[in-house]
Amino acid sequence: MAIRNLCLVALILLFAAGCHDSKDEVPPGPPPQQVEHPVQDVKPLVRATESIADPQRPPIDPLPVFQTVGAESGFEFERFDDVQGQRRIIEVNGGGVGLIDYDHDGWLDIFLTNGCRLPLSLNDQSHPSALFRTFPGMKFRSVAESALVQQFGHATGCAVGDFDNDGFDDLYVCTFRENILWMNNGDGTFTEATPEPLKVPGWSTSVAAADLNLDGVLDLYVVNYLVESDSEPRLCLNAAAPDGFEQCPPALFDGVDDVLLLGDGEGGFVDATESFGMHGLRGKGLGVVVSNLDDDDYPEIYVANDGQANFLFDAVVDDAGKLESYREIALAAGAALSESGFAQASMGVTSGDANGDGLSDLYMSHFYNDSNTLYENLGGLTLEDASRRSRLGPPSKRSLGFGTQFFDANADGWLDVMVTNGHIEDHSWMEHGEPFFQRPQLFLNEGQGKFAESSHWAGEYFQQERMGRGLAIGDLDHDGRLDVVCANQFGPSAILRNITDGARLQIVRVIGRTANRSGIGTQFRCESKPGCKIRELTGGGSFQSANAHHAALSGSIDEWTIHNLAAGSSPQYGVWMLPDGQVAVLERR
Repeated sequence: MAIRNLCLVALILLFAAGCHDSKDEVPPGPPPQQVEHPVQDVKPLVRATESIADPQRPPIDPLPVFQTVGAESGFEFERFDDVQGQRRIIEVNGGGVGLIDYDHDGWLDIFLTNGCRLPLSLNDQSHPSALFRTFPGMKFRSVAESALVQQFGHATGCAVGDFDNDGFDDLYVCTFRENILWMNNGDGTFTEATPEPLKVPGWSTSVAAADLNLDGVLDLYVVNYLVESDSEPRLCLNAAAPDGFEQCPPALFDGVDDVLLLGDGEGGFVDATESFGMHGLRGKGLGVVVSNLDDDDYPEIYVANDGQANFLFDAVVDDAGKLESYREIALAAGAALSESGFAQASMGVTSGDANGDGLSDLYMSHFYNDSNTLYENLGGLTLEDASRRSRLGPPSKRSLGFGTQFFDANADGWLDVMVTNGHIEDHSWMEHGEPFFQRPQLFLNEGQGKFAESSHWAGEYFQQERMGRGLAIGDLDHDGRLDVVCANQFGPSAILRNITDGARLQIVRVIGRTANRSGIGTQFRCESKPGCKIRELTGGGSFQSANAHHAALSGSIDEWTIHNLAAGSSPQYGVWMLPDGQVAVLERR
C-alpha cells in the first residue's frame, strides 16, 4: 500500500517542478529603486472561499467562539516586509510567533519575528522583532527593549525551550542569514549567545526543539528553505502583470540541507547532520514537527518540503538502545507524497491523534487548488492519506494554508484543527485570479476523525480575509480554554481569545529533571473516555512558530497516565495543583 505506484513516484521525483509554472527569468541583479509596499494596499477582488448563504451548522455542542483582542489591550504588531515590486521570493513567507513564559511568572508571553529593509548590508535596525509581556485580564506590554532582545534582520521562525536546563525558557530565532540564540538570564532579560554551529548561515524557516537522543537535553532540528540572495535576487518577468514581475517558482532555486544540532545542556551545540546520516538530501523545507509516531523510545522528525517529497526520519539505535543515526523513510511510510502520488507544496505541519485510536497523525497545509493533507497513522510507521474520508481535504482547496495546529477548541476531548490562509502572490488583477487575502479556517472534529468546517460560527476574525502565516496555541488568560496567536503579513497580527461556553481543559505544565526541563516529548494517555486518547508535547509544529509547552487535557489529570517523561523505566513524578487552577507535573529523580 505505502510503496504502490513506484513508476509514477520515480517520474515525480525526477520531474517535480514545485508549486508554480516556470516563468521567464531575468539574471540576478541589484534591485531597482525602492517602492513603498504596494501589496499592502491591495484589496482582494475575489473572496478566498465561496460565500455560503445558509451553511449547515455542525452537529457539535458547544461550537467554539473566538474574540479578537483589540489594540486597547496593549498588543499591537504589524510585520514589516521590504516589498519592492519585484515579487522576490524572500518577501512572501512572512514571520512566526512563539509563546514563552520568559519571566517565569506563570503567564505566557508572546514573541513575534520581524523583517527588515533589504539588502541586509543596509543593517536596518528600525524594525525589531517584538516581545510582549502578558498580564492578567488579557493585557500586554511591549518589553523587547527592556528585556534586551535586540533582534534585528530578516527573522522568520523561532523555537522556545530551556536549552541549559536552568528553569528559564530560552529563544532561538531563524533568520535569512545567521540564526540567533537568546539565553534567558533569569532576571527578565536575555543575552545573545550564539555558538558557531547554531548560526546556520542561509535561509532558515522553521525549527523544532526536542530531546532527540534522550540525554535529557534539548536539541534542535533547523529547517532550511532554498538558496537565494538578498542583494542580487532571482527575478522572473511577466509582461501582463501590473509591475512586470511574477514570483519565481521554488523549482528554479537549489534546495538546502537541514541541520541537526545536539545540545550539551549548557547552551552549546554540536552539528550532527552528517554523522547522523541526514546530509545531502537538499530539501526545500518550510515546516517541521518532532513527534513519537510509533510509540518506541525515540521520536520521529517530519519535515514539510515545498514542491518536493516530504521527509520522515526514523531513529536507528545500536544494540545498547543508543541513537546511532537516522534513516529517511517517508516514501516507504506513505507520508512523502499525496494520495495521487504527487509532491505537494507543503508549508505548515502539525501532529495529533485525529481519530481517537491512540496514534498521532499528521496534518499539513498546502497550496491553492491543492487540498491540505491528513496522514492517518495506521501503526508500525505506516501512514495513509485520509484527506477525503476525514472531510479535511475538499474545503481547503480554495485556500493557501500556512500555520496549522491540532488543538481541542471546544474542550470536548477531540482534537480540532485551525489553518491560517493567504496567498504568496497577488493575482487579483487577473479576470479569474486567485484571491490574495484569505479567510482562516477552523475544522471541528465530529468524532472518529471526521471533521466539519465551523469557521462561520467561530467569530468575526474568521469572516475577514487576512494574510495568515504563523500560528501558535496556548492558554493566555488561564481560563482553561486554548487561545490563538496569528502572525500575519500586510496587516496586524492578532490574538484570538477563546470564549467558548461549557467545559474547560486542564492545563498541565511539565518540569523535567533527568528529562529535559521543558518536558518536550512527554505523552499523556487516557483510555477511560471517548475522544482522542493521547496528548503529546511535540517539538516544532505549525509554520515558523512555537506553541506553548503545556498539555491541555479534557477531564481530570487523574484520568491520564504519563509516558516518555524520561528515558528508561517508567518515570516517577509528583502532581501539584497550582493557585491559578493549572497543574504542574514534576519529575522526581
